[in-house]
Amino acid sequence: MLRAWRNELLCVALAGLVLGGVGIATDLTTILLSVALVGYVGWHAFHLILLQRWLHGDRGKRLPVTCGIWESVFDGLHRQGRRDRQRRQFLERAVSELRQAGERLPEALVVVSQDNQVRWFNSAAERLLGLRRPNDIGKNITDLIDHPMLEDILAGSMPGQSLEMASPVNGAWMLSLALSPSFGGGSQRLLTGKDITQFHNLAQVRRDFVTNVSHELRTPITVFLGYLETLRGMAESSRLGEPIAMMESQAIRMRELVNDLLLLSRIEMAGRSKADEIVPIADMLATVVEEAQLLSGTRGHHLSLSADSGLVIRGDRSELQSAFSNLIFNAVRHTPAGTEIEISWEGRAGGARFEVRDFGEGISPHHLPRLTERFYRVDPSRARHSGGTGLGLAIVKHVLEHYDAELTINSEVGRGSSFACQFPGHLVDKTPSPGIKNVRIDHSEIPEMRTTSLS
Repeated sequence: MLRAWRNELLCVALAGLVLGGVGIATDLTTILLSVALVGYVGWHAFHLILLQRWLHGDRGKRLPVTCGIWESVFDGLHRQGRRDRQRRQFLERAVSELRQAGERLPEALVVVSQDNQVRWFNSAAERLLGLRRPNDIGKNITDLIDHPMLEDILAGSMPGQSLEMASPVNGAWMLSLALSPSFGGGSQRLLTGKDITQFHNLAQVRRDFVTNVSHELRTPITVFLGYLETLRGMAESSRLGEPIAMMESQAIRMRELVNDLLLLSRIEMAGRSKADEIVPIADMLATVVEEAQLLSGTRGHHLSLSADSGLVIRGDRSELQSAFSNLIFNAVRHTPAGTEIEISWEGRAGGARFEVRDFGEGISPHHLPRLTERFYRVDPSRARHSGGTGLGLAIVKHVLEHYDAELTINSEVGRGSSFACQFPGHLVDKTPSPGIKNVRIDHSEIPEMRTTSLS
């Protein structure tokens, strides 16, 4: 570029010197220089006209070969045009290959704009979601897929969550819809739909199996316990007293396991909470703490409760009580006698927080990620001795999923553990008479209590 300008200026200077010398010799300096200036300006104007026509016309045509600075300008435009065409061809090939790959995927792919207008979708979206080309391009996706929670997914009010729904094409097909982050400068989003019919059916078979088996077990267990209670009264003074007591203890444990399996199955099948009942959490916790002290019995745990009595949740009372009682009872079952256990219910930014904190032995870090798995036990022998079923935290996890709540577990070996549930603000209300309910229950206050198995 600099070289072209040097040559241009050199040509102008040489032309000026030549015309100046001729003009001096012929006494026509002014006329010659004026004619030269007009010709030079006209030459540039002619090339500007060519450039303007090229810019507003067919850029595929090559600009005429010229000289001087315009030769450099036209060559630069041609090189830039070739690069642009190559880049455009590369991008077109890339987009074409991506679309071909998208067409081959078994998952439904739908590109939607920020205002939920359909931009593009693949063949699987036609097969699974019933979209049709080209009629559905440009339409609002919520008009094409009728589901009340789809708008929440698109609005971003359920980040990271998926929507399970029956296919609009075939009600026997189950789909999982999820929204990816924005792309294309934030103007587009990708809605994906996966066929989960097989997994859904397998899960339903598993739930039905667990429910049916649990129901079938309840009757024989009840019969066993009835006869064992009769035999225990007849064999108190014989050597059969201890074996019968052991059999009764194991039968009670089996009954608790069956009850927890049925409860977990009901929670799984219930789906998300309808949040149609105002639940006074503080009063519920006061009752649960008293039951926990009964469970502690002679082990003498020291339970304290601090709860905002004006803080309530819209939801299902039995579900919430199952979750809270499991966390509190776990603290009693799995901590040494005399351990301090603190229970709190308080408002936090964006919602409310329930926490159970104990000062027991703590849990090793490698166990924490698996604590909510069914039947997972940190110490199987100790868990069986303490009477737990191994389903408590699984129940808590499934209940909290119905409320978009989060379970946080912190523990340090030798210093105790903390189990906290954070509830979102849209489920939490304040009653007109807020206050703090503080309750402390010690074994010394209820000396007549004994260890009781809860079912």
